[in-house]
Amino acid sequence: MKHIFFFLITLSIYAQDTIPATKSVIALDKMNVVYRGIPNPISIAVNDAKSFKVYGNGVKQDDKGNYTLAPGSGLTTKVYVEITKNDDTVVVEEHEFKIKGIPQLIGTFNNNFSIDGTIVEFRENFLDAEIGIEMLEFYWEFRPSVISFNVSYKNKIVNIIGNKINDEAYNLIKKAKKNSFIIISDIMYPHSPESLPKKVVPILIKLEN
Repeated sequence: MKHIFFFLITLSIYAQDTIPATKSVIALDKMNVVYRGIPNPISIAVNDAKSFKVYGNGVKQDDKGNYTLAPGSGLTTKVYVEITKNDDTVVVEEHEFKIKGIPQLIGTFNNNFSIDGTIVEFRENFLDAEIGIEMLEFYWEFRPSVISFNVSYKNKIVNIIGNKINDEAYNLIKKAKKNSFIIISDIMYPHSPESLPKKVVPILIKLEN
């Protein structure tokens, strides 16, 4: 029998006496599913136990004790909680989660984006402009960090490592005429080794001046 509960809020507001004795509770923080290719934050609590260990494919713990789950292939993934009771007996619980693909990803320019059109920007706004990613119809607040992208004007392309427009790209944009279109494409973000990155919708920007 699985003892797992899904909450839209973090587990920490619940008193420990609401958790069955020596049973673990895993709460998916602010969502009901785990998404493939990104680290999903999870909260784990065990009542009336000496210690516990958490493991599974894609499970990680940071130096602050926070857990994340980055599932790989398949429709489901499992997290195991190995509990050492106060009497030193050990039980292992298995919790299964459904996996969904991440939703549509939209490129953003200084937090602005357009689903089916263009963004109009002044030329000077490109200086050190930040490129980001917006997720549509996503159950919780998470914006993957951009690690690289391309800036294109006519037949010239500048590849940028990082998430900001660099001097080379800005100099290219300064040469563009008013009402020209700048394309920001091939926007890449970190993803789990088990999954291919989902393509990010390019950003089409029309120069206002």
